[in-house]
Amino acid sequence: MLGSIYIGLSGMTAYSRGLDTISNNVANMNTPGFKVSQPRFVDLLFQNSTGAVSGSGGAPSGGAGVENDASRQSFRQGELRDTGNPLDVAIDGEGYFVMERNGDWLFTRTGQFEIDKDGVLVERNTRAKALVSTSSAGVTTFDLDEYRVFAPKATTEVSLAGALARPVSGATPPNGGYELSNLTVVDAGGARHTLKAKFVRDADDQLKWTVEVMDSDEEVVGHGEINFNPDGTPSAENEPITVELTPENQSAFSFVLKMGEPGTFSGVASTGGTTTSQLSVVKQDGIQLGTLVSTSFDDRGRITLKYSNGETLTPATMMLAQFSSPDQFRSLGGGIYGVYDGQRPLIGEAQTGGRGRVIGSRLEMSNVDLTQQFSDLIIIQRGFQAASQMTSVANEMLQQLLAVGNAR
Repeated sequence: MLGSIYIGLSGMTAYSRGLDTISNNVANMNTPGFKVSQPRFVDLLFQNSTGAVSGSGGAPSGGAGVENDASRQSFRQGELRDTGNPLDVAIDGEGYFVMERNGDWLFTRTGQFEIDKDGVLVERNTRAKALVSTSSAGVTTFDLDEYRVFAPKATTEVSLAGALARPVSGATPPNGGYELSNLTVVDAGGARHTLKAKFVRDADDQLKWTVEVMDSDEEVVGHGEINFNPDGTPSAENEPITVELTPENQSAFSFVLKMGEPGTFSGVASTGGTTTSQLSVVKQDGIQLGTLVSTSFDDRGRITLKYSNGETLTPATMMLAQFSSPDQFRSLGGGIYGVYDGQRPLIGEAQTGGRGRVIGSRLEMSNVDLTQQFSDLIIIQRGFQAASQMTSVANEMLQQLLAVGNAR
């Protein structure tokens, strides 16, 4: 009967610890990245010195109760919830974000990142630095301060497209002049300059036009000639039209005015029967000074930076770790995991090697199934009640035995 009491106590202890596990799961049902734990119960054995069968040798075994073994976590994916924060990221599929703190690598699926006071991308709660890959430095941390400004670039070429008038044979030629007034270029300091280009058709040759480019002071800063083939496409004989500018307080720069590839209709054309001229700028490679407007992630985990000048950069990619087994890493709390000595996960980019895709402005919530937890809670409660009742019965029987002994 003493053994029955101890067996009953082992059951109450095991189920009490199981209740702790269930309580922790329910308490963290809204914790981003939390992984549910499953209580595990194993039976205990004892051995005595007598044989299993009367008169035989050997040490028989018998039940000694139950024990709550180390709970096991379930790493199935939780719900992905929209947060509206562009630095919140979730993984749809396999993988863990990789971070570095005090020389140690840490791993998480929580994905709550922010830029700290030093401009470094860090995990919000642990302040561990996120590890990224870049084309120049390999795997490293990400410093946003290097990218807060997009450097300007002077214009080197301007491409035009459209039509220049060309009357049909025998018709009265229309006005042979055309002016493009919104020709905007950028100097090395990022400042914009608006020029105008005047096109004049040759009085004797309808396939020949002269071009003059003038600055805001009506000074001619570039000139040239355009010749067209009979089908209206630019001639291969055309020379590049170079425009030179010397802005105030800036270095002089030059750019080429391009009319399209010879023999094609991809740029400026002058076909028979065209009665009006209309040109537009289709490309201008100068870039103004830009300041950082937003930081976000694409589905491959690339850090996407958008600037006020309309430019976009993707200077780094978030690294994801892949483990062959959950036994390779251990929980450190807060949705953070470390690896056991000698264990090395596979590191790579999203959507490679079986790793999932990255979704910005979302967080992976806990994978706690409340219905399942309450079902487990009822089973554990019944187990605790049964073990308690068994202990009470054994205690009553022991008291009765002692009472009979005292009566004798």
